[in-house]
Parts: sequence; C-alpha cells; structure tokens
Amino acid sequence: MSTEVKSPINLNLLSEILSLGTELEKLNLKKDIVVLLLNRLQKLFSLKFLSFVEKSSDSLKVISQLGDSNSVLNLFNKEMSEQIFSWVIGQKQLASLTLAGKQHFIFIPLIDQNKDKSNVHGMIILHTDSNFVLSKELNIFVNVICKTASLSMTRLLRNDDSEKYIRLKEQIKAELELTAKLQKSMSGLESSKKLLFSVLEDEYSAFNGNIWWISDLGSDISLVLFAQVLCKGAPAAMLGGFLLGEMNNLKAKAEISLQPKEVLKYLNQQFNPVFKSTGITFNVWYGVFNIGARKVRFANSNHPDPFLIGPEQQVSNLISRDKSKSLGINLNLNFIETESHIASGSKLIICTNALLEQAAKIGNRYDPNWLPQVLETLGSLSLYEMRNSLDSILSENPSGTASENSRLALLLEMPS
Repeated sequence: MSTEVKSPINLNLLSEILSLGTELEKLNLKKDIVVLLLNRLQKLFSLKFLSFVEKSSDSLKVISQLGDSNSVLNLFNKEMSEQIFSWVIGQKQLASLTLAGKQHFIFIPLIDQNKDKSNVHGMIILHTDSNFVLSKELNIFVNVICKTASLSMTRLLRNDDSEKYIRLKEQIKAELELTAKLQKSMSGLESSKKLLFSVLEDEYSAFNGNIWWISDLGSDISLVLFAQVLCKGAPAAMLGGFLLGEMNNLKAKAEISLQPKEVLKYLNQQFNPVFKSTGITFNVWYGVFNIGARKVRFANSNHPDPFLIGPEQQVSNLISRDKSKSLGINLNLNFIETESHIASGSKLIICTNALLEQAAKIGNRYDPNWLPQVLETLGSLSLYEMRNSLDSILSENPSGTASENSRLALLLEMPS
C-alpha cells in the first residue's frame, strides 16, 4: 500500500524557502548552490540517492551527489542518461519514472525560463522508494526551491558575464590607449618645432582611420602629412601605424620626401598590394613647408583641400591642381604638385572629410559656408585658442557635430 508524504505548505516550509533564499544570496559558486539544494531535498524525503547533473561540452557531468550511487549505476548507461536528460529538459517540469520494473526516480529540471532566453542549468535525480508518492503541496514546495536555486545560478552567470565584459572592456581600453600613444609618438608631436601647430581630435581618432604626421627636415623645412585610411577599427590602426612608419623612413630620403608627388607615388606603390587583397585605400594630403621662403609645395590624393586663413582673417582654400584618385588603386597614377605662397602669421586648417560634412549640416539643411565663416571669426586667435574654440563650437551644434572618433583637424601656422 502506497504512502503519501503529507506536508502542507505551512509556516515551517515558508520559513524554509526564505532561509534557502537568504543562504543562496551568499553563494558565489554553482557547486555550492547545488550542495545546499541537495541537502535541503534530502531533509524533505527519505531517499536512497540524489544527484545533480549538468550538460557541458555535449556530455553529462555529475556536479554533486548524496547517498549510495552503486545501487543505480547499472541502470544508467551513457546513451540512456543522455536521452533521459534531453527528455526531462524538454518537459520543463518535474517527471517521475519507474525503471527496471521497480526502481523509482524523480527528475527535476533546473531551468530559468524567460521571454528572452532559457538558461538550462541541469537536472536533479532523486532515487526514492517504489511506494513513494509526492503530494501536490510538497510538489509545489519542491518546484519553488528549485526555481529559487535556478535564479541564483542565472545570477551567477550574469555576474560572470558582466565581470568578463568589464575585464574585456578594460583590456580593449588599455590597448586603445597604448595604440593612440604609439601613433602620437610616431606622428611628430614632440619632435617638430619649426612649424607651429595644434591638433583637434577625438580620443581614439586613429581607429576611425584618421592620421596626421609632421616632421622637421634640415634647418628650414617642415614635412606634413594628413591622411585617412578608408576603414575603421583595428585594421585602420594597423594600417595607420604602417603609414607612419613609412613616413618616418622616407624623411631620411630627401630625394623623395622633398617632392610631394614622389611621396604620393611611393605610398601608392606601397599600398597597392593592400588594396588588391582587401579593397582598402587611402586619401592623403602631403606638403613640404619652406619656412624661410614662406612657401608650401603640396600634392593631393582625393583629400579635401585645406582652408587658408590669411593675415587679414580672410578664408580661402589651398586648392590642388589635380587631386587624382585615392592611393593604392592604380599603380600608373601620376601626381601633380602645386606651390603656394603663405604669408607670415597665416594659418592652414586641414580637416577630415567627415568633419567637413558634419560641420556643414545645420539643422536639416547643408551649408558648406558655415565652417569657413566660423574660421573667419576665429582667425585672429592663437592656434591653441582656435583649436579649443572650434571644438567648443562644434560641440554646441549637435546637428553638425562630427560623431565620436571621426573628428580630426590639423591647425598649422607660418611663423613670423
């Protein structure tokens, strides 16, 4: 004659639930949660054996067990165990099975189910007496404590994912900061003294393909390169670093570095294999500034023409005679040099295309004259003041502000 465990949901069981919840909050390991849950279940039932099984890397693994496992070892082979696990998880609720005619088992899936995701934590196996009957109220109680344990396991998963994300974010940030520092060290931030300059750029501008480089050559010459790699992220940073390395090598070769068209020709050849294998290309402006003669000789490969602010704050463009095409596409490209006089105290503003386009967007209309007018009002300021004012004005114009990591402007001044 079967016997029913009569254990109504009373204050003692409710207290047990609350106590379990409090203890679970203190645990930080899945195994500890499993051990606590199995111990509570063992107190509720007269059991021969109970265990918790999870599926990891497509194989079942026993996390913890209590009681005599020898009595059930011969009943479960690997294939049968996997079939039972899949069936119970698929049922998503407590299941009772009698195996080999008289061995009675209860299987409880631990699943945290919500509308977005189902977290399958594992399955509890209870080996009971054959005449065991689980009451409705005790069944509810068991489901409640198992659900509570499932929620705690999900909390651990989320905490673990959150910690991994934080660690990864910190690692990426550190790598970005180091990459930015490396590019700064290669760009000439500390080495150029002849041509006055200031830079407006977002924190990780290099990862948006923006590159600037400046270097002194001889007693009166400054070399300036402004470029954009037409890709983003780590590939942009890698190719930017390669480009800066090429420029630092070229400055030792006066026969090339003093001739802008030869520099673009050289870079075009170097980056042709990159274009062939990846489709990535470059836009470049390169100029050779003769400080004593107040002249600049430059060549352009599909880059926006710089703005020139004269001594009377008049704004014009330093227009290239031929911008040709982006670098790397065609080995047979010929580049043309343009020479221009720059009066003492004049300023040159070289900007990324993205900054120019977004700065020209005023509300819902496009006004290419907006930025030149802004530069005209700032023309009498020092480079440092102009850089800060321009940054502030762009930031106060939300519809025209360049998006993060795409703003780059190189501000140059011909010394008196």
